[in-house]
Amino acid sequence: SLSSTFVLDLFTDRIVAEYTGRHPFADDNFEVVRLLCLFYNAKCLYESNKKGLFPYFQKKNCVYLLAETPQYLRDMQLVKYSAFGSNKYGVNAGPAINSYANDRIREWLKKEITVTVIDENGNETEVIIPQLYNIRSRALLEELIAFDPIRNFDRIRALGMLMLYREEKIIENGGNY
Repeated sequence: SLSSTFVLDLFTDRIVAEYTGRHPFADDNFEVVRLLCLFYNAKCLYESNKKGLFPYFQKKNCVYLLAETPQYLRDMQLVKYSAFGSNKYGVNAGPAINSYANDRIREWLKKEITVTVIDENGNETEVIIPQLYNIRSRALLEELIAFDPIRNFDRIRALGMLMLYREEKIIENGGNY
């Protein structure tokens, strides 16, 4: 299994960074995530059933970079929640959460966006395309094509966590960013 993290710009609704890989030591993977959070002034919603990230961030005095379990998931009773310690952060990614995350991914991929296209004569034209055509990660696109809910796809699971956090921000802002 690989460590995979995406960073989303909430103003443009675009993925601005990705890290997917595997260092020999788990702490090295956690450090990459921590540095991405610091560089992008981001919070990380992570799969809390994967052990090690919370203690690492705690050791580095960076728990503030971890996103708490989204309230809307608690309200929908998709997650068990505790307001104490490491159980306060992240999401335990079981089948119900992954299914809901997959729906959020699908919705985001289909979302229509406006882009400016410049033809060979230098004329600018605005066109509407699905968000899917705005993804620059070839590996993510390949995983999206090959996706099947039974198998493990690291980038898809990371994108799912990102979409769950995005959904929380949409709800918090009354449907707007």
